[in-house]
Amino acid sequence: MKMHRFFFLNNRILYLLVFCFLFNDLYSQNLADLYKQINSSVVVIDVVSIGSQGEGVNRKLATQSSQGSGFLISKEGLIWTAEHVIKAAEVITVSFVDGDTYEAEVLSSNPSADVALLKIKEEFEIKNKKIATIGNSDNVQIGEDIFVLGAPHGFKQSLSRGILSGRHIPENLSNNFVKVEFLQTDAAINPGNSGGPVFNMKGEVVGIASRIYTISGGFDGIGFAVSSNVANKLLMEDPDTWTGMEAKLVSGTLAKVLNIPQDTGLLILNTSTQGTAGKLGLKGGRIPATIDGEKIMLGGDVILEIAGIKFENENSGYLVKEKVKKMNVGDIISVTILREGKIGTVKFPKQ
Repeated sequence: MKMHRFFFLNNRILYLLVFCFLFNDLYSQNLADLYKQINSSVVVIDVVSIGSQGEGVNRKLATQSSQGSGFLISKEGLIWTAEHVIKAAEVITVSFVDGDTYEAEVLSSNPSADVALLKIKEEFEIKNKKIATIGNSDNVQIGEDIFVLGAPHGFKQSLSRGILSGRHIPENLSNNFVKVEFLQTDAAINPGNSGGPVFNMKGEVVGIASRIYTISGGFDGIGFAVSSNVANKLLMEDPDTWTGMEAKLVSGTLAKVLNIPQDTGLLILNTSTQGTAGKLGLKGGRIPATIDGEKIMLGGDVILEIAGIKFENENSGYLVKEKVKKMNVGDIISVTILREGKIGTVKFPKQ
């Protein structure tokens, strides 16, 4: 009797092992098939911007190159990516897996949510390219399998797999009352992955790779992606104008050091001639500095208020947007700035 029972248990274990082997083989095959189906929607984004190099009398303006990822969402050549990939870009090119390369322009962006919408400027051929399917990020469950495609450290078309580890909505971070939701994952995300798609196992995009939490400086198993529902709302339904500037909210000791005449200001680090800020004549920094371990550029304009609304926190930009939306075309919008110790105003008509 004991011998039969032992034999029966061994058979159950054997069947279980066979099932696991077949399931893993089927799972891997499904992922391999999915990759073949959707990888042509993913692009590598190369960005050229203008920054400052050197120090003191040797300091000069120089072009700087950076790279990120993105993905095609329409036959018209619209592409989603991360805002920090294209912050103050002068020239943007996107490259597909079939070798086609195009110049692109920024249509809109949202710095706090870290999302941006690009459009291919040239005549675009959809041939051999897949349009990514945007999924409903509310439906993906914690513990569900996901995978990321992009160009980490320049390694094009790299795939990493993991699970949805959590959902996070940073406090006081919203956009027109839409809470900015980030999906947490343990799928590897590294420099170059930014802006790339996060897929569910149906091959639908549920997020845009954004940032990592790290102590070592490398990937520590905690990555974040902006949820597809938030991206769709902010980029397609209610888009923001691309300012074309890299900026940082400063307060406390740093605000006092910069002689900012209020508790908080928006320090402009860099600008693009292609964005709104550059066209208005706003200036970026020219003095490299490291503060609290973070490298920034000092010497640029500090925005104190726009349309009468002072910059106080991350949501100040959205209050400005709401006020400007209610203004009529042709109404004058004023921007108060601090430049080289003097307060001035830039005015322009609403378009």
